[in-house]
Amino acid sequence: MTATPRDAWDDTLARAFAVLLGKPVDEYDPNASYGVYYCCDDLSLELFKKGFDIGPVVRGELVRAPFPTIPILGELLEGWDEIAPHWTIDLGRSLFYGEDSGHGIDGLEGGLPGAELGRILVERGMKPADLKQAYMTVMLRAHTDGSLMDAMRVATGTLRGPDHLFPLEPAYGVDPRWDGPLSSIAHPGLSAHLRNLCRDEDTARADGAFYFGSDAGWTDDALPYPVVAGWRFGEAQAWSAVVRLPGSGGTPTASR
Repeated sequence: MTATPRDAWDDTLARAFAVLLGKPVDEYDPNASYGVYYCCDDLSLELFKKGFDIGPVVRGELVRAPFPTIPILGELLEGWDEIAPHWTIDLGRSLFYGEDSGHGIDGLEGGLPGAELGRILVERGMKPADLKQAYMTVMLRAHTDGSLMDAMRVATGTLRGPDHLFPLEPAYGVDPRWDGPLSSIAHPGLSAHLRNLCRDEDTARADGAFYFGSDAGWTDDALPYPVVAGWRFGEAQAWSAVVRLPGSGGTPTASR
């Protein structure tokens, strides 16, 4: 993945991301591909209970807010997250996991890309609601250009620019490991925004997020890719992660 020219805002972001990553973005392999995944157990269950239209998944659509072809997804994202509702979601490369529960869908327990699961359901004449007893988990893939810079912008909710940053409310509860380093960021709005995403575990249950960095243990080995940066939201029911993808980023290299 080759580097693209940066403007002043991207330069500001690159310096801030270096704080979170522990080294400059440019020191990561520029030819590697990076992606962003988001998972919320509650959202996953509701999505299948509502019996969403499988068509956009089968077609591998890139769905943009307000998600007109799969409106229940937009509805659920709005209810569970502040950043993900503004993404473009790659349904075909999102990952779908579930218990077998007698459905006999090969690979479901290890995870299937959306396009593959959708094809199977269509061939068998099944609807998503038929899998609600399989306790499905969906790892939504956010659409990015494959660069680490873009993945970090998407994951941190800074993609839309400096006019769409979160205030630090409440002003307390930032993880002391990150409060000082992030306070040194020259752009006050960006400093507050990223500190809101680096709260201590107790505060993050109600506000912002808890930052795990590259520690992948919190995903319960669910992601088949190495984690570069990750966050947990609420009562641990949701997380997002920037990951390094194999090759072109099309197929998982390991199962859960």
